[in-house]
Amino acid sequence: MNPRYIVVEGAIGSGKTALSRRLAEHFSALLLSENPDHNPFLMKFYSNVSNNGLAAELFFLTRRAESVNIIEDQCAQGGMVVADFLPEKDRIFTPIVLNDDEQQLFADMKQRILPQYVEPDVVIYLQTAVENNRKRLQKRHEGIISLFPEGYLGRVHDEYSHFFHLYQSAPLLTVNADELDLAGNDDHFQLLLRALEDFQGTRSYLNLSEK
Repeated sequence: MNPRYIVVEGAIGSGKTALSRRLAEHFSALLLSENPDHNPFLMKFYSNVSNNGLAAELFFLTRRAESVNIIEDQCAQGGMVVADFLPEKDRIFTPIVLNDDEQQLFADMKQRILPQYVEPDVVIYLQTAVENNRKRLQKRHEGIISLFPEGYLGRVHDEYSHFFHLYQSAPLLTVNADELDLAGNDDHFQLLLRALEDFQGTRSYLNLSEK
């Protein structure tokens, strides 16, 4: 496989942004990051879930819509893109963040705002245990865990697992990111590169214990 558009996805704390950055550097590709810290409604959502979830999700939606043309232009010019988000990742978060009426409103807005988009050549899903994500977040951002609504990380983890269990839109490489340090370990990163090169079909798995 010689992908031109790679997406790295995973639950909060899985390391998707760090891996996306390393892949972009390796392939001299354009890096597209969702940068959740730039969402002005996110901290408000964490402190008051019922009043700010819709604004936070709509902000992310507009940024994803803007990314569609960037991805298409880059690929059309023969370039490569690595992104740390899927355009349709709202399907993971809206069941958690929004009530039924808000979900319907969001779906209506999404249909108007988000243009048709090219699917990735491959999606790398970083499969992790929620407790390991919690530890990584605590190590990188001391105190951030206390900002999340109770049970939020667990629900996000479960929605990611459900979403990618059913995912069929693009070839999917599921990586055991509890075993593999893809951003920090050169040998592990080389395993990933070989897995991408050898990828065939629609689904593949990468585990350290199998290598």
